[in-house]
Amino acid sequence: MEERSDHPLAAFFRAMGHRTWSRQGTLWIDAGRFSLVTIPCNVVISACRADLSRLLRDSGRLVALAIVADGTGVVSSDFWMRDHAYSLASLQRQFRQQVVRQGHRCTVRMVPWDELILCGLRVNQDTMERRGLKMHRCTTASGWAEVCRAAAAIPGLEATGCFVDGTLASFLVSWMVNADCHGLMMHRDSRFRATGAANVMVYEFTRMMLARPGVSGVTLGRGWFPAEPTIDRFKRHAGYVEEPLQLAVTLHPRWDGLLRSPRTHSFVRAADALSGHRFRLEDDLEVLRAAAHTSFMSDPDRR
Repeated sequence: MEERSDHPLAAFFRAMGHRTWSRQGTLWIDAGRFSLVTIPCNVVISACRADLSRLLRDSGRLVALAIVADGTGVVSSDFWMRDHAYSLASLQRQFRQQVVRQGHRCTVRMVPWDELILCGLRVNQDTMERRGLKMHRCTTASGWAEVCRAAAAIPGLEATGCFVDGTLASFLVSWMVNADCHGLMMHRDSRFRATGAANVMVYEFTRMMLARPGVSGVTLGRGWFPAEPTIDRFKRHAGYVEEPLQLAVTLHPRWDGLLRSPRTHSFVRAADALSGHRFRLEDDLEVLRAAAHTSFMSDPDRR
């Protein structure tokens, strides 16, 4: 039976400008040019190919990425910190040096959403410009105020900020559900890159969350796909432990045959080369290849 009620985080992501779907007990949002992803991105869902095909038809998106209970897909990983003895000794050497050298300039604390309305806009604008994203809901005063008001109404959704000499340099949005703290997104202002503010914030955020009664672990989500080595390395150097998982990649049933075709892959590869890799089409090709490694228990070849 289709779910009628919205996922708790749906209003927040809609306020940011995403389209949302509440299915299989989780939230799905549009991501990139063609995809759907779950929020949190490392939640395990119970779904068959028919469920995901229906979702793709309803959404009009071409690809759905999720961790399914079937345990099918491409090899990926999940980044967790479950050790309540987490300390400076848990950090990779260079990461630790940044925290030790720059920590005196930084103040890390929870930031109320009404305060983030005022101090978070500049951080968003820098983040979106650096990533090449056009998200006016996050980069205009009225839009960002709407996002923060939506966030304030959601139980367990919080913002942690790192202030350098009194100015917000980065913030991390997290969601506490049951005994787990999920880091959902992190934005930073590149003007403060040399201060190590992002390093200090993740370290102190992790310690703060693990110190709360009843919290069993903190996660920064699954590995980026297609891979972004710098982002995954940052999490690893922050002391987070990679736990193996498989990421299922499902294609829209109407376009499945075409998107799996070697001719299509050759065309995408050629277009990527002609564009000077400006549109990162090779990433799209990696997603299409991954679909070949996804087969559900209900699929004929797994019976």
